[in-house]
Amino acid sequence: MKHTIYSGMMNGLSVDRCTRDGEYNMIKHWHPEFEIQYFISGRRYFFIEDQTFALKPGSMVLVNSGQVHNTFSDKYIYHDRVLLLFENEKFTDQLSPFGINLEDFFAKNWGVIQIPKSDQEFVAQLFADLAQEVNDKHFIFQAAAGLKMAELMVYLMRLKYSGSMEEIPKKTRAEGNEVVDQLTQYIRENYATVGSLDELARIFYLDKFYLSRLFKKNTGHTITEFINIQKIQKAQKLLEDTEDSIAEIGKAVGYDNMTYFNRVFKKYIETSPLQYRKKQIAYKTSLREKNNY
Repeated sequence: MKHTIYSGMMNGLSVDRCTRDGEYNMIKHWHPEFEIQYFISGRRYFFIEDQTFALKPGSMVLVNSGQVHNTFSDKYIYHDRVLLLFENEKFTDQLSPFGINLEDFFAKNWGVIQIPKSDQEFVAQLFADLAQEVNDKHFIFQAAAGLKMAELMVYLMRLKYSGSMEEIPKKTRAEGNEVVDQLTQYIRENYATVGSLDELARIFYLDKFYLSRLFKKNTGHTITEFINIQKIQKAQKLLEDTEDSIAEIGKAVGYDNMTYFNRVFKKYIETSPLQYRKKQIAYKTSLREKNNY
């Protein structure tokens, strides 16, 4: 069961702290916001792209914009974590005077770091203070929240440049890397027309069950899951950059059944293709207006 300790939301940012004492396995997904998760107690596994990390108290997860990720239960079910989601554009002006470039920082440091034990209480309180600003919404709370964000990022940058940023080792790749790399490349190049598992097994001259196990062990994805992710990511780009109909885009990425296309798209993006397109149009319109285009 989930128990929320605190939560808050403002334009471009949401933060919450909760505990769970039941098994919880999040579906793989991705989003344009940056994500930080901080684990106060308990143990979990966290998957980012094709890497799996084992989390413990004091572990901080940094997820870059657009990265495929999820979290899932270990044998230890209970955990207490903070989740922070925020948009780059909403904090660029506030963070740039400190020399903080979020895109650059997350591109270079995504993964999991271990906060020193001496700093763990300070970091937990920093998230709580941020949530209180966002939740209370007192006078100029947006500026106050921006300062808390700057304080968090300055701390992480100091941790990195002092050499105290302890990265948690990624799970090593298993045997058969060359085959998996070839299959990964084949799917990325042929995502719209890739055949069944039987066909892939024939192409790579391997037993289909062995190929499935090998791919899952090395990438963290099932083959079907990886194919769908490639299709949906391409569909996102077509929805943003073209005026093709939803049906045309679905067929272009390999979905002849529009009901199935909508269902898979919503599974990963948490909204329908139509609503996703409307949101992107609205965002680009506001960006043009902001820059007087």
